[in-house]
Amino acid sequence: MGNTFHIQWHITDRCNLRCRHCYQDNFTSKDELSFASLKRIFTNIVEFAEDRGQKIVIDITGGEPLLYKPWRDLLSLIYHHTAVKKTGIITNGFFLDNENLKFLEGFKNLQIKVSAEGVSKEMFELFRGKDNHKIFTMMCKRLKEALPENEKILMFTLTKENIKEVPHLFNFITEYNFNSFILERFISWGRGKQIYNSVISVSEWAETIRTLCNKCDVEEDLISLAQYRGFMVRQDKECGFSLFGAPCIIGVDGIAVMPDGTVFPCRRLPLSIGKLTENSLKDIWEHSDILKNLTSSPLKGKCKNCKIRNCRGCRALAYSITGDLLEEDPVCCL
Repeated sequence: MGNTFHIQWHITDRCNLRCRHCYQDNFTSKDELSFASLKRIFTNIVEFAEDRGQKIVIDITGGEPLLYKPWRDLLSLIYHHTAVKKTGIITNGFFLDNENLKFLEGFKNLQIKVSAEGVSKEMFELFRGKDNHKIFTMMCKRLKEALPENEKILMFTLTKENIKEVPHLFNFITEYNFNSFILERFISWGRGKQIYNSVISVSEWAETIRTLCNKCDVEEDLISLAQYRGFMVRQDKECGFSLFGAPCIIGVDGIAVMPDGTVFPCRRLPLSIGKLTENSLKDIWEHSDILKNLTSSPLKGKCKNCKIRNCRGCRALAYSITGDLLEEDPVCCL
């Protein structure tokens, strides 16, 4: 157990886009809760984290979170709470107009995370729809000049189609003053089931790691880097690019919360382990057989005898492809 507990909080399913890789297939407001209900859920989360002696890291997302009418009230509640160490908002950026950017100036430690599956017009619109690249570029130009004290992060989901864009992400975040980009593997749920064959191969994942190491001037060590579910590349004007691995915290230090209060072990592992409108997070956490399986049951295949201590591969990817929570990580490059 670490010092922080991580929440990915999906406050709405509504979205202005219909991205081809999206893990949603519902885009209505039918599951949305009132702000009063979200406040109760937040209290539930705070009590759980404080009982564990942890601070909270929360990313507010959707759908598109800025379509949820009281998003400003929820952000203010979370950001200013003493139990929260870090707050982020994950958005497609289309509603980061001057008015919303002005509002966000009051949240100087807020992480602004903008999702995109391509930086070229061709690739961006393949995933996010025709004529949307121009809107995205205009938003990036606004964001470049706005919120100078905030950390700005580009979120990139890796598929067979956009893997060729990875080397270009470095120039992109430099040009538009993003502090970093985060890269994670595509897992096919929701609309993404239609492009099941876009999941990258073992060799493609290994090649991506090599590219990141080369660009960041890091020793290429697949044995130590294979344990990470994703990577962050951070840029520094003096030191250049730095590479950070993101370990999986499923069943240990994090959950995903859906618009109706349903709890998933991970957003890419859509198995309900309880509902925060009905149960305490403490009760859900301590009595979930799914969580016990994820953290304690023997794994199969090559994951059974992994060289890396405490690595359990990507359970979400294994389940998505094989239907078995305990099967080997099919994209592990070891």
